[in-house]
Amino acid sequence: MRRLLLSLFGLLLLGAAGYGGWTQAVKPGRFPLEELRVRGATRTGLEPIKEAMAAPLGSNLLAIDLKGARERLLALPWVRRVEVDRIFPDALAVSVVEKQPVCLALVGETLVLLDEYGQTIKPLEKGDPVLAPIVRPPEGEEGPEEVVALLNLLARQAWLKEYISEARGLAGGRWVLTTRRGIRLLLPPQPEASLELLARLQAKHNLLDRPLRQVDLRIPRRVAVRPLQGSMPPEPKPPTARGKP
Repeated sequence: MRRLLLSLFGLLLLGAAGYGGWTQAVKPGRFPLEELRVRGATRTGLEPIKEAMAAPLGSNLLAIDLKGARERLLALPWVRRVEVDRIFPDALAVSVVEKQPVCLALVGETLVLLDEYGQTIKPLEKGDPVLAPIVRPPEGEEGPEEVVALLNLLARQAWLKEYISEARGLAGGRWVLTTRRGIRLLLPPQPEASLELLARLQAKHNLLDRPLRQVDLRIPRRVAVRPLQGSMPPEPKPPTARGKP
């Protein structure tokens, strides 16, 4: 019993000494922060990072809340992942992995930047990259997945991506693409084979450089085109008001 009491007393002394040492270590003036080293933040900017860190120069390095700093940094629009480490005796290292913008999306009336996962980064502002195509995502929870599928499809059809200015998602995984010349391309839910056919027609006949209004690719192994002039059906006339009998 005596040995147990002595052991407990020793542990208490060690704890008290450790607490006293920690109290002394985190006092103002000890281990002052003199340098903030930031890596990987090409779009985020240094000032938002400094503000999110909430650790002005001169702060005690041991007293800085690293977990809280990481959480605030992750709330910045461009930041996907971040690590914050103490570099003794006087520095903090911030390593950022940023989201990659791949296209613009029209959400309601607002243009936003989308990342490689089809998720919104932030509303478009002056100085942000203007990327094509402008995507109108399909409604519903699968919208981001459908956007990623479309972008992967256009990446495999590099020649077509240069033509497309807008993409509109519809129900059932369908898309309507609009070229820079205003031609609408109607795609089926699984458009790979249809786009291969379109690529062959483009190589042979320069189809998308012709005066067309619409190219319908929804029927397998067939392409239906609508010229810009001459074959459009007349628009229905509005009903006229009838006089009283």
